Amino acid sequence: MFDTIRNLFITITSVLIGYFAPLKDIVFVIFFVFLLNCIFGLVAGVGVQGEKFSLKKFFRCIMETLVFYVIVLSIFVVGEKMGNQDGALQCISGVVYAIIYFYSVNILRNTHKLLPKSKVVSFLYYVLSFEVIKKIPYLQQFQEKKDEVEEAIKMEDKRHGNDQ
Repeated sequence: MFDTIRNLFITITSVLIGYFAPLKDIVFVIFFVFLLNCIFGLVAGVGVQGEKFSLKKFFRCIMETLVFYVIVLSIFVVGEKMGNQDGALQCISGVVYAIIYFYSVNILRNTHKLLPKSKVVSFLYYVLSFEVIKKIPYLQQFQEKKDEVEEAIKMEDKRHGNDQ
């Protein structure tokens, strides 16, 4: 029985790896960005701010990573099944660049906590946080209205009885 389950698991895993092979570099990039974010957040929190290691924060980071993997893989499946794999990959690129942007800002913020006198880190943080958003459509508007967006989501959750 164990051999049957193991063989089934290996077969399913092999099929999934083959199906999602076009995303191997994207999967690595997401993993790499989240790994850096976790490491820099951990070092800044524990090393500089004297926080204790938080298993809750760590699992939150892992869950965020998994959510983005599900989003990327779902876009790929839908695009591929609709006969538009190139469009799906373009959409996925947009999602991945958004992930890279937001987590790079966070990584630089944590790096600044580690190296508060570094002009290079301060400059990079400034450019990424304030200048790059001027070049990305809708990002500046989102940054200006993100509190409104969060409040609208909370209100919608309350309206539908999903109050947390």
